[in-house]
Amino acid sequence: MSTDYQERAKTFNFASVEKIQAAAASPHVVFLDVRTMTEIEAQAFHLPTLHAPCTPHQCELLDAKAEELIPSKDTPIIIFCRSGRRASKAQETLEAKGYTHVMNAGGIDDVPVLQTQ
Repeated sequence: MSTDYQERAKTFNFASVEKIQAAAASPHVVFLDVRTMTEIEAQAFHLPTLHAPCTPHQCELLDAKAEELIPSKDTPIIIFCRSGRRASKAQETLEAKGYTHVMNAGGIDDVPVLQTQ
């Protein structure tokens, strides 16, 4: 992995690749994309995904509707964006609401399970 990835992983508290891959194998996993619609249109994700755009400072939709979007707080949730920064804010938001299996996967290109197949 690149030095850039390692720096971002440390700064934004990425989950390990192994942990993300194990969660991705769960039939109940939720992939949460917090990128903008423009980013999604430029690089779509290949698996069913919830979309709740965030900024590095706030996640308004998750704050308002997390329980509606993801009713079970024990659901494995893999969050990603472009670099991991917004995913970190989304993770913080969900954990503050009591979600227990929330993982920041970093950017869409960082973890093999997230890459287009």
